[in-house]
Amino acid sequence: MRKKIFIALNLVFLFFVSSCSVMDVAGDLWSDNKFYYKSGQERVQIHSESDEVKNIHPIKVDHRRLEGALNLILLKYSKKTEPMFSDTKVGKFSLAISEALEEAKSHQDVIFVLEDWYTDKWLKHNRVSSGRVFYNRSGLNIIFGSILREGSQQDDPMLAVKNPDLRKNPYVPGSRFLSIKNPYYLATVPNSGVFRPKSAKGRLDWLVFTNQALRSRSSVNESEKKMAFSSNIEVQGLRSEVQKLRQELQSMRGSPQRNRYAPNYYPPNYQMNYPVPNNYPYGYYNQQYRNYYPQPQPQPQQQQYSNTQGKAQLTIKSLENMRARGLISEENYLKKIKELGY
Repeated sequence: MRKKIFIALNLVFLFFVSSCSVMDVAGDLWSDNKFYYKSGQERVQIHSESDEVKNIHPIKVDHRRLEGALNLILLKYSKKTEPMFSDTKVGKFSLAISEALEEAKSHQDVIFVLEDWYTDKWLKHNRVSSGRVFYNRSGLNIIFGSILREGSQQDDPMLAVKNPDLRKNPYVPGSRFLSIKNPYYLATVPNSGVFRPKSAKGRLDWLVFTNQALRSRSSVNESEKKMAFSSNIEVQGLRSEVQKLRQELQSMRGSPQRNRYAPNYYPPNYQMNYPVPNNYPYGYYNQQYRNYYPQPQPQPQQQQYSNTQGKAQLTIKSLENMRARGLISEENYLKKIKELGY
């Protein structure tokens, strides 16, 4: 009898230990913190992916600005773009995420699970999207786990943590360390302040929302959806680098060293002060350009060169300018130089 009681106690103990281990796994993902939003499988909570993470938390981001950012998240599917957050969901999630960010610590993120109906080829499908939200120096970051993946129809709130394969788990939020592939792609309105982070090279599941994106706005219209479908999301900082490179190229093209030998280059507001020849034959001086050059004005006596060498230098400079402009041939240029004794 005592032996049977001992065996029964051992079985109870093993069941208790195994139950605790399952709850520990559950706590690793969802923990026992409060829900900022909860409806069936949908939820908004705080979660720490790593103690070494340094976010700018807690932070107050107005829920209307968050709603404007969430409205910019579009999905490409069935040859069209549609918002991830419907009008009935976006307000609830933006308010919950705003409240969670205000209470999160620097090593904590805000995670969410969204479940909604999406129309594809005249049929509605129940799909799950999930993500991880945090704020750092780049702006508001959202790393997506699931994007329109099929969720379970069960009501078990701990179902997510019982699946050991995170890539197949539709309720797992996004991760800094693991990129989950999805059959659908993210899109957004061009030039709206939404980028892919430069630090996360090649990742399609990570978006950054700058202050330009974090502002109150309504849902996108049909014209913006069409633009988003044919556009790619830019990498943050890439545009400024391209503009900087263009400026450097333009400065190289406009440098004096490059343009010193350009035949038709003159700096802005350049005034030609050399005498225009009146007795050149037609082959050396094109009459149609004559009116574009000012006629020589008599110079005051004190501004004239006082010796023959000074006059020769002025003539040589005039010849050089005329040669650079293509007004005289090289043969006549050399001939005049020789006549001046050079």
